[in-house]
Amino acid sequence: MYPFDPAQMFAPDVAYAVTHSVNLPNLRWAVAEHVAKAMQDPRIERVERIFMGGSGDSLFAAVALAPAFRRWTGISTESRTAMELSRYETALLGARDLVISISNSGSSSRARETVLLAKDRGALTLGVTGSLTGALARQADLVVHRPVNEQLDLPKHYGRCLLNFAEYMAVLYALYSLALALGVRRGHIRAETQTLQLARIEAAIEAQAAIAARIEPAMVRLSEQLEGIDTIWSIGAGPSQGTAQYCAAKFHEQMPINGISGDLEEWAHLEYFLTLKWGARSVVMVIAPPGNSLDRAQEMVQGIATAGGRAIAVHSGLTSQFPQAFLSVDLGFESDEWLSPLTYHMPAQLLVLQMAAHAGISHIPMLRHDGTWLIAKGIVRDNAQGLS
Repeated sequence: MYPFDPAQMFAPDVAYAVTHSVNLPNLRWAVAEHVAKAMQDPRIERVERIFMGGSGDSLFAAVALAPAFRRWTGISTESRTAMELSRYETALLGARDLVISISNSGSSSRARETVLLAKDRGALTLGVTGSLTGALARQADLVVHRPVNEQLDLPKHYGRCLLNFAEYMAVLYALYSLALALGVRRGHIRAETQTLQLARIEAAIEAQAAIAARIEPAMVRLSEQLEGIDTIWSIGAGPSQGTAQYCAAKFHEQMPINGISGDLEEWAHLEYFLTLKWGARSVVMVIAPPGNSLDRAQEMVQGIATAGGRAIAVHSGLTSQFPQAFLSVDLGFESDEWLSPLTYHMPAQLLVLQMAAHAGISHIPMLRHDGTWLIAKGIVRDNAQGLS
């Protein structure tokens, strides 16, 4: 039994959060100003490699955007966890490397450490953050600020979950803008391409509320069908690997149940066998935008169904069909594969909110007991000495 009426609480609040927290004119102005300033730095000209890193949602954004960075800038781009980047990659950096460290708060220990260690090796550093007064903004060579409206009049039981969602949208926007501007600066793409892609990106952000309204009734029903499960997978390829990671994280942040992300192909080699054992208990969200891996996503849905599992296919029905899916979620919004991270996360976000409501969870996400000590405190190295 629900402790409140989800039909009245969830969909309107998702639309409200999108409309009021992601202020596109303000976001566009702030990001454009900071990106333009970054492009004036002469060190941008000599960049030969890009490394992006972060933790949690910041990491997932980096994973999702790395493929677009490679295509739009023509520069080798890799994503790393903040720990891998700071402690295992910085010792190998040099003056022709650009390190992009992402932290919404600007206070994450490992994000700050990444910048300090990269600078110690002579690399150019850029912080993407929601705070211009945080340590990351003060320590990085360059900064891209991505503002959101944090004063949302939402019920207390939501905690920060919808604000975190808005921050994720803003980080994606900042990274897309940065990649496009760098591509133009380097002569890899034309200014007309930049303008067109930014318009598409903004259209995807503006479509969030309509997508939520379209698919939420199905998510309400699905939350009831999945009552009692303790694990859910989310799988994808290319940009959708980051989306899958973001989706999986929502389940253990907001329920919590065990959310596991995976590579689209690797599921067939590994978790398939667990699905044979678990049957319907094996629930897999397949992120399937149009693009390089759509045909394989369709095969995965078929394989999950054949093994007795339940596949939730997230797609756009204009370009794909999934007749064997336990649930086919048609977003009703067309975008290419490189922009799909902006929209294909929505079913997971809505599903976990409905599952939490159905389970009677009173605060989403759960309150931390460490006062963010594990994230923002602890040892921060300021030089690469001792790292091999």
